[in-house]
Amino acid sequence: MEMASFGRYEIEEKLGEGAMGVVYRARDLTLGRVVALKLLSAEGAEDELHKRFHREAEAVGRLDHPNIVKIYDLAESDGRLYMAMELLEGHDLRALIEERAEIPLVERVRILEEICRGLGYAHAKGVVHRDIKPANILVNAAGRAKVLDFGLARVATRATITRRGVILGTPDYMCPEQAMGKTVNPRSDIFSAGAVFYEFLTLQKPFIGKTLHSVLYQILSEKQTPVLTLNPEIPARLAELVSRMLQKKPEHRYQSMEDVATDLRAIRLALYRSRGRSTVTVPRPTPSATAAEETRVKTRQLLARAKEHYKTDHFRQAMVTVEEALALDTDLPEAGEMLWRAARKLQRDGPQPEPSAAARVVALLEQAAPGAPEAAAGQALAELALIAPDDPRVRALVRQRGTPRR
Repeated sequence: MEMASFGRYEIEEKLGEGAMGVVYRARDLTLGRVVALKLLSAEGAEDELHKRFHREAEAVGRLDHPNIVKIYDLAESDGRLYMAMELLEGHDLRALIEERAEIPLVERVRILEEICRGLGYAHAKGVVHRDIKPANILVNAAGRAKVLDFGLARVATRATITRRGVILGTPDYMCPEQAMGKTVNPRSDIFSAGAVFYEFLTLQKPFIGKTLHSVLYQILSEKQTPVLTLNPEIPARLAELVSRMLQKKPEHRYQSMEDVATDLRAIRLALYRSRGRSTVTVPRPTPSATAAEETRVKTRQLLARAKEHYKTDHFRQAMVTVEEALALDTDLPEAGEMLWRAARKLQRDGPQPEPSAAARVVALLEQAAPGAPEAAAGQALAELALIAPDDPRVRALVRQRGTPRR
């Protein structure tokens, strides 16, 4: 039987369960807000773990960054540790990888950059995650990446000091030094993030084995299959970046997440400017004041046009128009969000008609509109049933007028 409440939280529904514990949708009865409430599994409820948890709670609770899930409360109630955090709508990277989501490359790079920004901020605050994996990275409905599970992963992993022979964390994404039980630091997160980036770009884990020991052996001793072997469409510059993150020796990796983010940003801007064809950075002359204003006007016009395409369910056209805007101005947060939303809608709703076909559908809808001559309307509906049978506007007209006669 599911619990009805926990401390000051009223449980509304169970959202998921994993090795670390159970996550519920819950309402904070004191502050009146809905949260994601994660209860640490009973196996972790040890006195020493409790002490360490409380020592970490203050530092983790201070993390406040747009690419880190906001933690409202880390504490203990009824002898059980819990974390209350912001409740987000979206999909974690594990789900996006498994559904083979058709996300434009430039958007994938932006998501990776945001992950690095969040982790870099945490590292600057002295917090190392220690369990970076696809399930711990969520992309919300607006396309923004959010890193989850700071705090619990950190504390639980530190508990291995007193639990010999137990490996905590996720072996598939574990860095070599962590697999050997050595001290970890921000460069350990860089390796784990590289393993996640590798899978997000190739849809295959970098280290694959049938047993825990075979996976750990590969992490310690074997080179992963090159990114370009699995996905030749990935720019060489991006493949090289991932390879550097996955170096066995920490000193051979990037030395900070901010350095990774800086390189990803350069790749992303080059992709925008070249419409996805190249990541080679070409120097661009500084535009005159007149040219800059003309660019701003053109960008606003393109964004307005993209919004109209989106509102009328022409998601492919919306994406093309947004990409035109981004080619002019690569720093457009609103455009990036629309690109993400349109890509996700396009994937869920299926391919959109070509512009000429879309125009034909609009013309036929007008021909079949209420009040139109019966014969012409019947012919229009018959053609619409062939070229756009799933269009909700067509279904609505059919319901109004009855099944078209051929």
